[in-house]
Amino acid sequence: MASVASKVSSSQPQSQQDTSTAAAAAASSSSQLPASDSASSIGANGSAGPDTTAEISASGSTSFGSTGTSADLDVITTVFQDQNHFNVKHPLWHSWTLWFDNPSAKAGGGNHKGGKDSWGDLQIKVVSIESVEEFWGLYNNIIPPSDLPAKANYYLFKEGIRPAWEDEANTNGGKWSIQLPRDKSKDQINTLWLHLMLQAIGETLEASFPDDAPNRDAAADQDLVTGVIMSARPNFYRIAIWTRLADDDLDAHAASPDRDAPATKLANRLLDIGKQFKVNVLGYKLEAKTGAGSTGFSTEVEFQSHRESEKRKGKKTVL
Repeated sequence: MASVASKVSSSQPQSQQDTSTAAAAAASSSSQLPASDSASSIGANGSAGPDTTAEISASGSTSFGSTGTSADLDVITTVFQDQNHFNVKHPLWHSWTLWFDNPSAKAGGGNHKGGKDSWGDLQIKVVSIESVEEFWGLYNNIIPPSDLPAKANYYLFKEGIRPAWEDEANTNGGKWSIQLPRDKSKDQINTLWLHLMLQAIGETLEASFPDDAPNRDAAADQDLVTGVIMSARPNFYRIAIWTRLADDDLDAHAASPDRDAPATKLANRLLDIGKQFKVNVLGYKLEAKTGAGSTGFSTEVEFQSHRESEKRKGKKTVL
C-alpha cells in the first residue's frame, strides 16, 4: 500500500504547505492514535473541545461522551507529543464536513423509494473539522467502513458544499471512482478510506503527477476537489473523489498540442487527480490494471461527469 503523499508543490502558499505536511505527518503516526484515546475531541456544536467526543452509530444517530482530558496552557504541547493533553492545533487549509446516510435504516430497514429530495433529507451532517487534531478526534470515534451496513455512505466535503449533484459546486462536475468487491476488500477498505480522506484534507489530491512535474495548479482560479465519498453496498465498496468541473473527452484534450488551451489545462488537472488517486491512495502502479472484470462488482479507476453518469452507457475515462 502506498503511503499518503507528503510532498506539496513549492508554489503553494506556505500556510498550505504547512497544512499538507501536518496532515501527512498525522498519517504516518496514525497507528499511534488508538480509538480509545482520540487525538482530539469534537464538540456537539462542531467545535474542538477537550471534554467531548462525537460518535456516530450505524443507524446514523450521533452521541457525545466525556473524555476527561485537559491541556496545560502554560506549556506548548502538540498532539504528536501527547495524544490526550495538547494545546496546539494544526489548522487545515479548508474546513471540512462529514455527512452520513443509511437509507436501509429507514422504514424498518426496507428500501427507500423516495426521489432526490427525500434522499437528500436522509443525509446527516455529523460535524465540521478545521484542524488535523479535530480530524483524528472524529475518525477515531466513528464506525469504520468495513462495519457499515449495506447502502450506508460517508461523505467528507468542503464546508459549505452539500454532497449532492444539485449543489452549485457539483452541478458541472464529475467523479473519479473505483468499485471493489466487498468480500475481497473488506480487510483494506478502512485503510483506503483513511488515506483518501488524508489526501483530501492535506490538499495533495490536486498536486501535479508525478511529484516532480510542473505545477499545473499554480495559476488555477479555483480548486477542483469538492469532496470524497465511501459507499458500502451488499456486494461491493465504492470510493470516489468529486470534482467541481468535468471533461467528457479527457484523453483527447490532454493530448492537445495547445498546452495553454483552457480545455487542455483542465484535462491535465483532472487526470492528475486520478493518478494521485490510483497511485498514492489505492497503491497501484499507474500502468497496472486493478482487476476489473474478474467479478461483476469491480471496476478500473474511472472518471465520469455527473451528466454522463445519468445515461445508461455514458462516456467515461479509464485510467
